[in-house]
Amino acid sequence: MSSPRTRSVLGLAAAASLAAAVSLGTPASAVAKSAKAAADTSSSTAAESPVLPPLAASASDASVAAPAGEKVEDIPAPASSRPAEEQLAEPADPSPVYVEHLGASAYPGKLRGIYGGSLWLEPSFNGLQWPYMAKSGVGVSGSIWVDSGYEKISREAPRSPSTQMYLQQGRAVLRVTPTYTNGRFFIQGQVEMVGNQCQVAGNVCLQASTFDTDDLWIRVGHWNLWDLKVGRFEGWELYHTGMGLDINTLERLGAQRNGTPAPADLQTPNYYGVNYLHDRPSAGLGVGYVALHLYPTEILRFEMLGELGTDNSTQDGQNYLGVRPSAILDMGWLKIKLGSEYEKVTKGTQVFDSNTNALIDSKARRTRKGFGGCVLFVLDPAIEFGANIGVGRQFFAPGDQGIASATSPSETTSVGGFVNFRPANLWLIGAGANWTTQYDTFYAAGNANADYMAHLQGFGAVQYLLAKQLFIKAVFGYARADFQPSDDSIPIWSNYMYSARVRLMYLY
Repeated sequence: MSSPRTRSVLGLAAAASLAAAVSLGTPASAVAKSAKAAADTSSSTAAESPVLPPLAASASDASVAAPAGEKVEDIPAPASSRPAEEQLAEPADPSPVYVEHLGASAYPGKLRGIYGGSLWLEPSFNGLQWPYMAKSGVGVSGSIWVDSGYEKISREAPRSPSTQMYLQQGRAVLRVTPTYTNGRFFIQGQVEMVGNQCQVAGNVCLQASTFDTDDLWIRVGHWNLWDLKVGRFEGWELYHTGMGLDINTLERLGAQRNGTPAPADLQTPNYYGVNYLHDRPSAGLGVGYVALHLYPTEILRFEMLGELGTDNSTQDGQNYLGVRPSAILDMGWLKIKLGSEYEKVTKGTQVFDSNTNALIDSKARRTRKGFGGCVLFVLDPAIEFGANIGVGRQFFAPGDQGIASATSPSETTSVGGFVNFRPANLWLIGAGANWTTQYDTFYAAGNANADYMAHLQGFGAVQYLLAKQLFIKAVFGYARADFQPSDDSIPIWSNYMYSARVRLMYLY
């Protein structure tokens, strides 16, 4: 039976989530053959855990290097970095299906970031297959986090009042991953059931439901070679912000307008990180993803993600077609991620043509496209840092004719960077900044300039890992949004945002 002391951590996109490695009474016959792989990646847990002898960590596995001054056996270790052929050579186990709390062997063993840092918690694990399950069974994992914070936004525009807000929000994720495998070939499904603390939709709490679903997908393939994934999930991350700007947080939203009256209807731009098709589909119940993943070598991997479906949240319905190819070169200490995307939205219902007095297919469409990537460095166990760039465009033709849009045709460019540093055992310090500009191709009568908006977002963060179980992170944010309407008679104005929050996150 595998030890309840074996742990690993699994991160999520909107909010980080990962799994601690602990067996839940797995029959010995069902896991005996996986003991060899687990032996290289085991570790002891906090002092309050049941007193059991720790499994020895492999000193030869560079991916389990401890922070300065900390013993290797004191921290959870990722999966073995041995070649896939050695890990998967054993035949299928005929023993019955079992349920287990996902162990260390379920997570990639390559160096993905300094221990406990934002790259280590990155939910797509730099494109590697996860969770890896050597035996058929049902894996269970998840996370719980709660944010408590404060925000103040000062607005210069006339009739645009300044605001102050106190906020607490939280999410709990229960992840269930049933898997069939014969050692190389596998069929796997996953569902993430989410409990939301926030019950009323608003500027930060975007979802108002008690329970929700994040992942819901099925995939089939061969471990470390290829897989085909279908359903609701996130694409690979191509723009990494560091320890701040987590999804739906105060510093991520920045110096927002929040619908306040102003001389021009300009909105604060969000940063673009090849993310039109990165997040889980939200256009309607009829829209989903299909992704083909290829792993030709140990350091090179590809994702070809496609989007298709019809938005059934509107009466007329809108058809979505999109594609997002991406590639990752991962040498451990150096990671290069590149990708692009293209999406077209068309109206699904015919329109009445007054010229011909007949119903015709609508020619209206919305097109979004972009490209970008990042370069990341991991100098384990002390520091990790990186830089990002993204350029996105959207336009409409002819007009919109009922095609839903939040902004006019535009071009958005974002650049940014981050750094995470370990000053002492179990402590991390992080900082980052992003600069986003957006031109909207709307021209006021008699003016030659387009609407222009800019958004500077910066943060500093401090994190401590209590009892090696509870992540405690404080984030301090600053943002400035600048607005320059095409109407020359309207002066330029700015918004200023100051925020602070504390996140408690428990991973199981």
